[in-house]
Amino acid sequence: MNLHAITLVQASLERVMQQGETVVALFYAHLFMLDPALRTLFPPDLSEHGRSFLAALQLGVNGLLASETMIPAIKQIGYLHARHGIGPRHYHTFGQAWLWTLAQVLGDTFTEEVAEAWQEAFYLVAGLMKEAAIN
Repeated sequence: MNLHAITLVQASLERVMQQGETVVALFYAHLFMLDPALRTLFPPDLSEHGRSFLAALQLGVNGLLASETMIPAIKQIGYLHARHGIGPRHYHTFGQAWLWTLAQVLGDTFTEEVAEAWQEAFYLVAGLMKEAAIN
């Protein structure tokens, strides 16, 4: 990712984090709508998982400029997801749900340029997570 794309993602992250509970609710509702079978892979109460999701999101975005510290942490998250049944085939659905959620939360500020930056960031992180799941 280039510095401009990273800056766009990091700048919009602040707004995302300000609406944390809403972001979590929208994301998981849309994820489970896209693939209802995924619901069984998550706890009934998503409160704690939602907090972990937001923390991982912040870690991933903040680590875009410090890949040497981000990569092991992201791979560990991918490994843990794999242990809970989330496989490489699920990441496309996660990406769809995430970009949809961002569009809802960021509204008019979710420009095509911001969307492309987030998509690039997502697939960078998802690639690391899938790599850990396979290995």
